[in-house]
Amino acid sequence: MAIACALSARGPRLHAQTAADLFDGHTLQRLDIDLHSADWAKLRQEFQSNQYYPADITWNGIKAYNAGIRSRGAGSRNQNKPSLKIDFNYYASGQSYLGLKSLVLDNLVQDPSGVHETASMWFMARLGVPAPRESHAAVYVDGVYSGVYALVEPIDKNLIARVFGNDVDGAQNDGYLYEFNKAGEWWLSYLGPELEPYKRYFEARTHETQPDETLYRPIELLVRLINEKPAEELNEAVGPYLDLRGLTRFLAIQNFISEIDGFAGKWGMNNFYLYRLPQQAQHRIIAWDDDLAFLDPSYDVTSFQETNILVKKLMEVPEYRALYFQTLGEAIRSSLEGATPSEPGALESEIRRELDVIDGAMLLDPVRPYTETEYVDAREFMKQFAPRRARYVECEVARLTGARPCQ
Repeated sequence: MAIACALSARGPRLHAQTAADLFDGHTLQRLDIDLHSADWAKLRQEFQSNQYYPADITWNGIKAYNAGIRSRGAGSRNQNKPSLKIDFNYYASGQSYLGLKSLVLDNLVQDPSGVHETASMWFMARLGVPAPRESHAAVYVDGVYSGVYALVEPIDKNLIARVFGNDVDGAQNDGYLYEFNKAGEWWLSYLGPELEPYKRYFEARTHETQPDETLYRPIELLVRLINEKPAEELNEAVGPYLDLRGLTRFLAIQNFISEIDGFAGKWGMNNFYLYRLPQQAQHRIIAWDDDLAFLDPSYDVTSFQETNILVKKLMEVPEYRALYFQTLGEAIRSSLEGATPSEPGALESEIRRELDVIDGAMLLDPVRPYTETEYVDAREFMKQFAPRRARYVECEVARLTGARPCQ
C-alpha cells in the first residue's frame, strides 16, 4: 500500500497525448509493461541476450499491444534490473506509439543518484548540442513495481527530423546515422583500408541495406584523414567530413559535466552518434548515454585529450583550442544563470528538481543495486556539484588561458 500511495500516477489528460508529454520531466511518469511471467523471467536470466519478447505497454491510459521488449546496454546490463529497449513495431509491423518507433528504458544502475543521464542530456540540449529528450518513470512489470528508470528518446529518424529539420524541399531528412559501439579501446587510430573494422565501431542505424562502400567508405576516409593530416591542415582536410566546431563544443560540455566515458574517454571513445545529412559529406555529433558524468567537481579540464588522436590535434589548433575554452566559459555561465545568494543557478536547479521528482520512488525501488545510504550520499553530492564545478572550471580556464586569476 505504501508503494501505491508514494508512486500514484496522474490520471489520463483530456487532451491528445504526445511524445513531448511522455518526456515531460516535471513529473514522475508511470509506465506499465505486461508480458508473460515466463518471458520476463527468461529476459532477466539471459540478460546478456538481445532476444525480444512480446509485451503490452501502457502509459497514461494509452496502450501499445504486442510490442517487442529486450535487454539492452553494455556496462549497464543487469539481471535484477535490466536496462530495456521497447520496439513498438517488432511484432506489429508499422506500429508506433506517440509517434515513436521505439523507446529506451535506462535502468540507472551505474548512477546511485538517478539523475546523471537525464541532467546531462538536459544540459547538452540547453547548450545547443543535439541530444535525446528524457524523463523519469516508475516502471511496473505485470503490475509489480520494478524500479525507477529514465525514459530515453531513441536516436532515429524522428529525432533527426526534430533536431535537424526537413530537407530544403520539405521532405524528411533521411541521411546516414551511425551509433558508436565500443568494440574495444580505440582512440581513432587508422584501422586500414578494409571496411570491416569500421563496421565494428560504427553501426548503421539508417540505410542499413545499402552497400558497405556507401555506408562505411566515408567513415574510413574520415579516420584516415584524421591520422594523415597534421594539426594545421585539420580545418581544410577534415572539416568537410566532420563538424569540428560542433565536436569541439561537445568535448567542452562533456568535460564540464566531468564525463569520463565520452568522446575523450578514459577507456577510448564512447557514447555518441554520428549523422551525415543527405547529399552532404560532413558528419555531426549527437549526444548519448552520459550516465557516468558528474564524476568529480575537480575533474581535469583537459582529461585524456592527449590519448585521442583527433582531440590532441584539435587542441594544437589555436582556433579550436580557443573555442574549447570559450565553450567551457559558456557552460559556466549557463550553469549559473539565475543564481543569487539565496537561489541556485540553472543546472543546480534542474538537478534538484529531478532529485525531488524521483526521491520517493528511488527510496522504494526494490531492485536498485545500491544501498539507501549510497543513494542519499549520491543525492547530496549532486546537489553541490554544479556550483563547485563551475568555480573549479572558471579557475582552471583562467590559469590555462592566461586570463585574470581566480580570487
